[in-house]
Amino acid sequence: MKEETVRSVERAFAVLNVFTLDEPQLTLNRIAEKIGLPMSTTLRFLNTLVGVGALSRTGQRTYSLGSRIYLLGAVARGHYKPYQVIHPYMERMRDKTKEAVSLYGIEEECRICYEHVPSLLTMRCVVRVGDRFPLWAGASGKVLLAYASEDVVRRELAKLTPITRGTITDEGAFRRDLELIRNREYAISRGEREDGILSIAVPIFDWQGNAVYAFSLAGPALRFTEKKAVGLVPEIQQLCVEISRKLFA
Repeated sequence: MKEETVRSVERAFAVLNVFTLDEPQLTLNRIAEKIGLPMSTTLRFLNTLVGVGALSRTGQRTYSLGSRIYLLGAVARGHYKPYQVIHPYMERMRDKTKEAVSLYGIEEECRICYEHVPSLLTMRCVVRVGDRFPLWAGASGKVLLAYASEDVVRRELAKLTPITRGTITDEGAFRRDLELIRNREYAISRGEREDGILSIAVPIFDWQGNAVYAFSLAGPALRFTEKKAVGLVPEIQQLCVEISRKLFA
């Protein structure tokens, strides 16, 4: 009975996790397909989650996250230590550079945006909290991957495919880039995921030396040049050391 209860909780969270910024509303069929359960079983979970306010059901026979999740999110944001500690540093760098600043971490097989402070300029790099991107394309993904296990690196190397003309798709070149990142403790991307965007990322380490977050700045390469980006690295690295001490001391 205890194992069944735990499994039910895991499945309920699996249902909630299928909703994303790109798919905020889903049908019963789509949810069942994404979590890999029969529709009858999925429907029981959906009815329960609707009943407790975790999901909402619309007239178009679709489901979306409900009011309880919205309220819990507000509570979590206000008391989430990484947000409390890191967000002021992100605002400081955004105000200094006027460029977009983002915080990424690894979730499942992606890098996910935990926090974003938008650029103050009209032409900007747009990212949303909750957006997911490949680990193998872009400065933040590479800086997280550089400190990941060899199994994770091999898994991601098998996915290398061109997104833009700047995407690194050669395994040898990619491994050399990861080694360079480990040596200098920052990564740079020259339009690897999006043409015309230059980004840099610095790891935030926990007390065991694991890179748990990537602190990233990004902007149009015509304005946010490589020289300007690299010139900011020492200051960002110092900020990340301070963040690490406050988060993991």
